[in-house]
Amino acid sequence: MGSTASRMHTVFRFGPFELSEREGELRKNGVRLKLQEQPFRILVELVANAGKVVSREELQQKLWPADTFVDFDVGLNTAIRKLRQALNDDAENPRYIETLAKRGYRFMAPVIDTASDTNGSSAGRVHAAGIGSKRWIWIAAAVVIIAVAAGLIFWRTRGPAVPIVEAVTQLTDDGEPKSYATKTVTDGVRVYFNEGIRGSLKVAQVAVTGGSIAAIPTTVVAPRLVGLAPEGSALLVISGGIGGVPIPLWEIPLPTGEARRLGAIEAQDASFFPDGRILFAQGSDLYVAEKDGSNPRKLVSVEGLIRQPSISPDGQRLVFTTWSDNSLFPMSIIESMADGSGLHAIVNTSESGQVCCAQWSPDGKYILFQKRHEGWLDLWLLPMESGFFQRAYQPIQLTNGPLSYGIPAQSRDGKQIFAVGLKFRGELVRFDVRANQFVPFLSGISAFNPTFSRDGNWVAYASYPDNTLWRSRSDGSQRLQLTYPPMQVYLPFISPDGKRVVYGNTKGEIYVISMDGGPPQMVGEGNAGAANWSADGNLLVFETARDPAHPESQFVDLRTGKRSVVPGSQDLEGVQWVSEDMLVAVPTNAAKLEIFDIRTQKWSDLVPGKVPGSVVNWAHSPDYQYVYYTTGGAEPQVLRIRLADHKVETIASLKDIRRALGPDGNTQISVAPDGSAIFTRDVGTQEIYALTLKWP
Repeated sequence: MGSTASRMHTVFRFGPFELSEREGELRKNGVRLKLQEQPFRILVELVANAGKVVSREELQQKLWPADTFVDFDVGLNTAIRKLRQALNDDAENPRYIETLAKRGYRFMAPVIDTASDTNGSSAGRVHAAGIGSKRWIWIAAAVVIIAVAAGLIFWRTRGPAVPIVEAVTQLTDDGEPKSYATKTVTDGVRVYFNEGIRGSLKVAQVAVTGGSIAAIPTTVVAPRLVGLAPEGSALLVISGGIGGVPIPLWEIPLPTGEARRLGAIEAQDASFFPDGRILFAQGSDLYVAEKDGSNPRKLVSVEGLIRQPSISPDGQRLVFTTWSDNSLFPMSIIESMADGSGLHAIVNTSESGQVCCAQWSPDGKYILFQKRHEGWLDLWLLPMESGFFQRAYQPIQLTNGPLSYGIPAQSRDGKQIFAVGLKFRGELVRFDVRANQFVPFLSGISAFNPTFSRDGNWVAYASYPDNTLWRSRSDGSQRLQLTYPPMQVYLPFISPDGKRVVYGNTKGEIYVISMDGGPPQMVGEGNAGAANWSADGNLLVFETARDPAHPESQFVDLRTGKRSVVPGSQDLEGVQWVSEDMLVAVPTNAAKLEIFDIRTQKWSDLVPGKVPGSVVNWAHSPDYQYVYYTTGGAEPQVLRIRLADHKVETIASLKDIRRALGPDGNTQISVAPDGSAIFTRDVGTQEIYALTLKWP
């Protein structure tokens, strides 16, 4: 059997699968599949020895530690079963893993591996799969010949029609924030969309020709719009904010009626099939259920969080977006058949932009999606072909300023696109308690998430909307840009000594950079959320998510690089250090603030009982004496709680200030050295537009 160490740069390919040892990934048509460590290691051994019998004893000696307390036979059988599930293989009629009674296992399919040497060169090798391998070669050759002939005919045919945006019409003009992290839908007469911010969302409607806006009455709290029934008789909404945690799914009848809970479904996103069945996402799994929410069954399981599922008009194909496990950043747009087969990526996020939110055109010939690049959102079309030989077309850019456009929906005749048009512009303000009003801070610059040194002399912030990192004196002097595109910075925090800044980026990585500039140092990678400092500056705490639906928090010691899990932190988000031995976080249902005592290793309520309207944002004061937080609901407020005695004080009403939304669709709060609450006022525009398409 080959040495694992000698194959560390090897990628194995078999059927639609790709197995990468170095990356620790199994991919199907480019889509990463969920696979635990032990089944993955077993698969590597089997694939590396394709066509050979690998005995159970060999697997035990190589992959099971001698001092393990796990029953080997049970563990191996379980691992093989999980492998077959991942490969969609059948033990009775195997295509990949053959069981040989009392002997072991053999990998049956032909395998091609590509191994890179130390100089970076690579070579491909074909592994025969035992008896019948010549037959496979002849079959493969015949398939190639047929594919080439069909391809030549196919590529001689005419390409897809390419439309242009002929006119743009503004439909709304009420100045209310339009959420670009939910969904826009239309029944051909009206356009439905969300207004408000996280914790205070409402569903509104406007005629497709424009005019006055009307709210959809409902008792559902903070309804997030995710779909429209095929016949236009009801809206599909999720009760809650914009997080990645599954929450109840509701149906709101149109034009009015009592909302109805759809079975026991809890989802982070959903949509309708053309026949009225429900497609919904829970974490990294996609399900289908009957019209009333009953009989849910799994269709797809992938790596990451599934959002924005959409079904083709004929009900045969699905598209959805996968997001990194911290639920903030989209990775790829995925397509599959309606039964979950044929899973493959069709558009990937790259340095040229983050792709998101694909929706089928009414004729099923295109998908419409958005791409974000350096703070701008544009709309794109991707031609979609059906049939065995699918031509790989390139996406078509529809918009290129002067506004950003997001969460698009196409009219039923395909001649218009309805979308939120955004002009991103913020104004940094603080609440002046003496004057009882919001006043400009740092001359009202367009910035997000300011963070202050403990002595109050320095400030760092992300410019808005391009999210590059800057620092300056607290009076605005000595400005210095610390990061540059395509790096996008989220939630920066200055270290207690004022010499460094820690920040997250769109790839789920954590960096530390000097306040004087220079190259940043990566201190965390792989689905990490924002990080912040311990009072002595030696530790960072940050949120991560091995299970997308259940985040947890970890410490990293900057002196040693050692990581450890914060006990009891599962299902808590936004963890922050608020004193030398205290952390604060909020449950994923945003019902209350909780505090963790490092000395006792216990969590407890920071504010007794549930917070009215839910917790939306929170931050500690630079002197670590207070925790400030904002609430949602009809009467949003900013409050603070003194850590010494847990006394709660109301600072101001937020009802009359329109706060800007960050890239994650959420607002922010910061605290100045003098205790002033700081926000980014939205002075841009967010309205619904109709884009008229001209087709050739």
